Amino acid sequence: MFSQQFIFTTFSPEQEQTYHGNNSQKVGEVMNRTLFKTLGYILSALTFTGVSTSHAVQPTMAYVENLKIDLIFDDAGSFKNDRAAVMIANQGIAQFAMINPDGDILFTADEINDLDSGVTAYRKDNLWGIVDRNGKIILQPTYPKIQSFKEGYAAFIKDGMWGFLNTSGQQVVPAKYDKVGVFSEGLAGFKVNDQWGYLNTEGEEVIKAQFDEIQIFSEQRAAVRVDEEWGYIDAEGKRLIKPAFAQSRVFREGYAAVFVEGKWGYIDKKGDWLIRPQFDQAKAFGEGFAVIKQNGLYGFIDSSGEIVVKPYFDDAWNFREGLARVEKNAKVGYINTEGQIEIEPEYVWAYSFSDGLAVITYNYRQYGYINRQGELVIEPQFEHAQPFNEGLAAIKIRDKWGYISRN
Repeated sequence: MFSQQFIFTTFSPEQEQTYHGNNSQKVGEVMNRTLFKTLGYILSALTFTGVSTSHAVQPTMAYVENLKIDLIFDDAGSFKNDRAAVMIANQGIAQFAMINPDGDILFTADEINDLDSGVTAYRKDNLWGIVDRNGKIILQPTYPKIQSFKEGYAAFIKDGMWGFLNTSGQQVVPAKYDKVGVFSEGLAGFKVNDQWGYLNTEGEEVIKAQFDEIQIFSEQRAAVRVDEEWGYIDAEGKRLIKPAFAQSRVFREGYAAVFVEGKWGYIDKKGDWLIRPQFDQAKAFGEGFAVIKQNGLYGFIDSSGEIVVKPYFDDAWNFREGLARVEKNAKVGYINTEGQIEIEPEYVWAYSFSDGLAVITYNYRQYGYINRQGELVIEPQFEHAQPFNEGLAAIKIRDKWGYISRN
């Protein structure tokens, strides 16, 4: 989760996070990075071109154990595939950068898409291009917008119409559609004349435009809406489950949540009921369990359809690494897969476990980390903190972000 200064947008029907900057001024290219470390105190200096020294990055000095990347950023995202997006502000103007686990700045831009793939889209001024994970430009800024890469392809817009680029920046699907989705299991949605269909990575329209709304393919199934009802099709467009639901969700671990006559239930891949509609809310399955809400309280069902944790909590989240976050009386704790309290609810906020640790806070002012036994392994000391990912976590001290290591 990004701090409040970070701006992100969500695209529909599939979600995509995009880091936003400002195109009115550039901070400049980072040319050199010098570190000074004395007695555990960290001082970082950045040298820019095109910016006077009076406007250069002002470092933060603080003693932090396991500090891996220094406190020099105005915002920072999580590492994915050994890369993270960070933001540096200069007189209120944001500049975004891609860094590696050593903190080296590999590339800067006015805006950078997510870093899930080996390449990412970036914006310079008003146009978007493509850069690889090492900062090498693959495609110079060319298009008004390029979305994030999924399965090796990214949607782009040209003259008001959408198509797809590959990781080399080549047009594999010309810009001829009113809207497009993202690729999932080799298929992506496209919209023409107010109807949706699916195309493959060759640009072939394998399922003709005939639906009013669609979702991504997941577990060889996709939810599609005809008039006011949702059903499911396979990758050839064959109807597997006839439209009968007011709302539907993607399949996860063999089951999908569907909404009928004001209540949520779960179906299997054949359309048979795992558990009939009876819940006010129903989340997707994860690690063999799904969160449900009934009579204002949250509990869990398992993959047999049994309610294994009766609705009791004020809020609940999916299991991660064998533990699930739960909230009771405005305090957050964790339960195990037996439904037993593993870590007592005592935090005003906490994140799900990641890399064996979870971010917690007692007061929203200082954040730290606990292990699966509920022991504090990093004392609350940060103004904000993000979950560990790939052994690193972004932390904030005195309004500056850096990264600490897992060990």
